Amino acid sequence: MRVELCVFDMDGLMLDSERAYYNCALKCSEVYGYGVSEELVLKTMGNNSQETERRFKEDMGDDFPFRTFMERVWQIQLEYMKSNPIEKKKGLDELLDYLEKNKIKKAVATSTRKVIAEGFLGGAGIRDRFDYIVFGDDLKESKPKPEIYLKAIRPFDIPKEKIIAFEDSANGIMSAYNAGLRIIHIPDLAYVSDEARSKCDYILNDLNEAIEIIEELNR
Repeated sequence: MRVELCVFDMDGLMLDSERAYYNCALKCSEVYGYGVSEELVLKTMGNNSQETERRFKEDMGDDFPFRTFMERVWQIQLEYMKSNPIEKKKGLDELLDYLEKNKIKKAVATSTRKVIAEGFLGGAGIRDRFDYIVFGDDLKESKPKPEIYLKAIRPFDIPKEKIIAFEDSANGIMSAYNAGLRIIHIPDLAYVSDEARSKCDYILNDLNEAIEIIEELNR
């Protein structure tokens, strides 16, 4: 079945922003003595802010000062990015060029808040390369619920079997799967279980490899 729309996660899939978040969250925990574990940071990747807060309080207790913690993480991350700018993942430009050349629509489905995601996408010079973007602020339910992908594909009159979702995390994979989409998985930092991996149609090393897959499907 031909591919007419590609929907991309942002953090860890198009941009190497999860590494920055991971490093800065652990540094914040160490500097301020929060005691946040590496496991907690990893398992909250790909969630919107409401779900991240729920998981933090589930692990750390209801009195955990989540908003203060995240504000401090963001301040540390802003400083970190002055000397460590967010980089695009391997093959992103080549894949976007290919999709544009072949008139294949592109959307973003990110759980990150709009004010942050706009900065990341704009800083990487790719904000205007997408036909539609769904941000974490737009959601009532976080990944692995399907809401984000259902919203991302809604503006397009394209059957689900002609859409491919690109994801790096288990939550994202399950969200796209629950939305009824085909999935290309490109691993990053977050642990992905065999169960989640089994839901993927393709598992690739980088975004550039997706060009050959799409060419095969569109012959």
